[in-house]
Amino acid sequence: MAWYERKTDDGKGHYFNQMGLALLVLLFLIALPLVFLPEDIRQFYLSAGGPIEVFSAAGYLIVVATLVREMPYGDLLKQWYLVAIPIAMCLRELDFHAHFTTYNITKTTLYISPDVPLLEKLIGVTVFVALGVAFYLLLRDGFRSFVRGLRHGEATAFAIATAIGCTVLSKIIDGAPSNLAILGIHLTGTYTSTVFEEILELGIPIFLSIAAFSAFPTQDGGLDAP
Repeated sequence: MAWYERKTDDGKGHYFNQMGLALLVLLFLIALPLVFLPEDIRQFYLSAGGPIEVFSAAGYLIVVATLVREMPYGDLLKQWYLVAIPIAMCLRELDFHAHFTTYNITKTTLYISPDVPLLEKLIGVTVFVALGVAFYLLLRDGFRSFVRGLRHGEATAFAIATAIGCTVLSKIIDGAPSNLAILGIHLTGTYTSTVFEEILELGIPIFLSIAAFSAFPTQDGGLDAP
């Protein structure tokens, strides 16, 4: 049984409305710098430590806080990966993967360079192994229930699917220049593509938060409680 199946999907329409509103907000956040903001504020909008990055990181913390508050302690210990993954994504959003090592831990250079201390290489390997185990357990324990939730029209499953969609689209935009270069097509990243990429990344924690709220409706009767 998936973690979100422990409680009913009360107020399903309400959470679908939230998803629709979230999409409208994301569209507005895309249009805002492209249409309304002056040049100096546009650069701050997407900068490190800027509003979009801060809101993205805060969104993951909301997911973690919701799970910690609602899930029984024993279940949290068994399904630690549900908390570990959003924490890792929060730290990634804040560039922790590049702050404490000579090179970004996602770069091959960190592991093959003779100038990088062994401890840094071990840290990078440990992070990847831990995340690999976490995602394996997540898929093993939740994939079938997730697919079943989509078939049954459950808001939680649809919110998770939308978060996955935001992840895939943002990665496609991010990797487009290098992928097209292999085919002999040379593109440089534009501000517009960066806006789409960053706002889509903001959409990931937003929809995961909606999934968490939908999975754990209020204890005293759901949305219709007085």
